[in-house]
Amino acid sequence: MARTKILIAGAGISGLAIAIMLERLPEDKKVDYLILERSVMMSSMGSAVSLHTAVFPLLKQLGIWSEIERISKPMSHFCIKRADGSDLGTVDYAYGDLEYSYYGVVMARPELHSILMSHVPSTKIVLGKRIIATTQDDTGVSCHCADSTIYHANILIGADGAYSAVRQSLYKDLWAHGNLPRQDISPIKLDQVVVVGITEPLSPADYPMLKEDVCQFRIVLGGHDRPYTMWMVPLTNNRLGWSIGGRSNASDGSSFWSESQDEATDSYAHANDNTRNADWSEAETESIDEICSQMRTKRNPFGFGTYGDLIDKTPRQKISKVMFEEKGFRTCMPQGVVNAMFDGACLVNLIHDLSSRPTMDDLGELFQTYFERRYPAARIAIEGSSQFSRLFHDQAQVEEDGRVVMYNSIPRWLQRWTLDRNNKVDPQLDFVLTKMSRTPSIQSFSTVLDETALFESDEPTLAPQSRVSFSAASVAAAAAALAAGAAGVDDSDVMAIASPPSVPVDIPRHGSYNNRSFS
Repeated sequence: MARTKILIAGAGISGLAIAIMLERLPEDKKVDYLILERSVMMSSMGSAVSLHTAVFPLLKQLGIWSEIERISKPMSHFCIKRADGSDLGTVDYAYGDLEYSYYGVVMARPELHSILMSHVPSTKIVLGKRIIATTQDDTGVSCHCADSTIYHANILIGADGAYSAVRQSLYKDLWAHGNLPRQDISPIKLDQVVVVGITEPLSPADYPMLKEDVCQFRIVLGGHDRPYTMWMVPLTNNRLGWSIGGRSNASDGSSFWSESQDEATDSYAHANDNTRNADWSEAETESIDEICSQMRTKRNPFGFGTYGDLIDKTPRQKISKVMFEEKGFRTCMPQGVVNAMFDGACLVNLIHDLSSRPTMDDLGELFQTYFERRYPAARIAIEGSSQFSRLFHDQAQVEEDGRVVMYNSIPRWLQRWTLDRNNKVDPQLDFVLTKMSRTPSIQSFSTVLDETALFESDEPTLAPQSRVSFSAASVAAAAAALAAGAAGVDDSDVMAIASPPSVPVDIPRHGSYNNRSFS
């Protein structure tokens, strides 16, 4: 029996999580899937990432919770200071212990990525596949890669990061058919930049916060003369995850970074251009050094020397720069990763319910149902993250007043309700009734076996060079794309959906809202 063919663009946290969910489909519902990853070798950058307790049941269903628990530390509060060292207040994160019998947890992002990667067969991942375009017709959806290979499937899931090539291609197609909302026409404005890292193991005597059984996020908010925000959090093995950054287009001219917003957006876009990769990598290193040098001599208000001490205790290869929109998910907040996993669970449930030979109408109904189920929660999460970002980064008096009220006057029960509102809907895999055992560990991604042989097709190619493709089924093309990642590094947060031109569906996108979509 022919199986539904699915392509996943991106082997970050979101793409791998969805692949694991597809692996858990029962035998009579199995699909053929393949992950196209632009990197030539598997790696994951970033600092700390936190997970809300609402996602724990899903992780248990996938059989990976015990591994994630081992690399995690429970977290109870956000402790916030001003740049001058004065206390601003706290945000209660311990509500998870009361509502779900667990605290939220924090861990090193690369370690979470490694766990997810170990549960996906290496034959399901093809490296060095930078997608430059996607096309749709009555036979399916195709991904055209920079090396002139073409992959074909029934469904495409885009989990390829903040400047998603899949999303850009979808928008071009929608624009051509007159279905793209006006708010989605403008390019992403990357108006914030941060440098993140993970230190080497430190002495708990020098950093007493490492001794905490239940840890706290320490956050320093910038002022008018210090347009930056910093956070740090204890991780397992006596390490600290940290982030330093701020706006690249401060309205009062006191930009944290010398590069303007337009330059920042342009330089990030060039990261997706093969002709500029070498120059961009060199510029990336220089900008990281510039930001670190600006912060090196500043005192850490939490009493651990200077920021330079923290930077010097971090291996250079574990420091990276991240750029994102104001309305994007924040690196230290759980909404990005959690919503990506919830999006994946919702979509895989619908894939499970597909008939063995889905029609164009079946696929259109699938994506419409997905949109109706996930759009409200995604909108709440993005709005909450945007509001949280403004409280952290904006320096106007109204934001300062808001911070004082938020962190000192709002009752704990209301803080908990507000935070929990973003994660109350917790999709799980309907077809998995019990916790599943761990799958065998995959040792290497260096060899790609003959998995792609399943996907050969005689359809005409876009270019005369080689072609690798899923075999086309007699069903319509459909596409699903995940929006930008929590840190804008290698994963995604909120799914955007599309369908063949004859079945128009509004597309969620990262940012502001109108009555038809969020952009």
